[in-house]
Amino acid sequence: MYLATLTRGQKKRYEIRRSIPGADHRYRDFKVVFDLGDDPGRYIENLTDDICYFSEELAEGLQRETSEDASLILEELLWDFLPAEERIRLEIFRHRGKARVSPLSAEERTAIDRDIHLFDRRRLYYLRYGAVEQSRIFRLNPKLYRPLLNKCRDEREFYLRDLEKVLQHNELKTYVFAIFDLQRHFTESFSATMPEALDQVDIADFFIEEICSLNSDRNFWRTGDGGTNLHDHLIRYLIMFFDHGYGRRSLFDDFVREFMGRHRAFSWPDKKPAVSTGQAEKIFQMKWQKLQKMSRRELIRLYRQRAKELHPDSGGNHEEFIQLNGAYASLLARKK
Repeated sequence: MYLATLTRGQKKRYEIRRSIPGADHRYRDFKVVFDLGDDPGRYIENLTDDICYFSEELAEGLQRETSEDASLILEELLWDFLPAEERIRLEIFRHRGKARVSPLSAEERTAIDRDIHLFDRRRLYYLRYGAVEQSRIFRLNPKLYRPLLNKCRDEREFYLRDLEKVLQHNELKTYVFAIFDLQRHFTESFSATMPEALDQVDIADFFIEEICSLNSDRNFWRTGDGGTNLHDHLIRYLIMFFDHGYGRRSLFDDFVREFMGRHRAFSWPDKKPAVSTGQAEKIFQMKWQKLQKMSRRELIRLYRQRAKELHPDSGGNHEEFIQLNGAYASLLARKK
């Protein structure tokens, strides 16, 4: 099941939907399980400040559609509508017990090859790598397509819409340029890295052609074409393209940002100090074999004890204190 957000102007409505299989057992359409109206919060009833539950009407409506616990499904679907105190309380349990990602089965690989449209692949590729140039798109780990399996087109679009929320405003137009593969219409060497330097009128013309072609692509919609009007799921890309600019982005800016970031984080590794067994025994006043058998915690405890004794402020010897630090660092490095 999934939460569908329907927008008309400034108004929003919400529906809980479920993908349903067609005659060939491929998921082609959806069923409205529950209409939440414009305020899902009215189906959440507060027992205390940090404890709430879902209305009986909503819980029973979902339970008729699934053998799983309806309340757990509702927690996931309506997470953003739960009171803040309730989210804090549930957060520590939210991801516990989820299964580890298992290898793809032969059936899943066949379904991916058969059902995952190229437009879906382009979107996931950009969202994963932020790459406009997508010549390596078929090297994308096929496990990333698994969440799209057993979903109708409507559910896939709402899933991808959630992923697109991570995009910044100044990269939305670049995102559209990439996922509609508009660079293939240009021969300039920089077409994949600097779309802002291309003829913008030509880009707009090619974009309109591509989005209209997708709108009538039966393989994409799987329930017939998108109709004579542009499908609701494609309108968001019109808005991304025509209502946003490229921002202050260029290949040179990206290079400088990466260069500066890389060198800020870089530092040469410290050399591991060398110390002889005799020096270590002398400074720690303990046999080498015993020092070797110590755990990290035991070694730290011994070091702190000797540091108190040898620190110059406590009347110790400055040279011996330096030797202690060198011996300690050398022994600690061996225990990593």
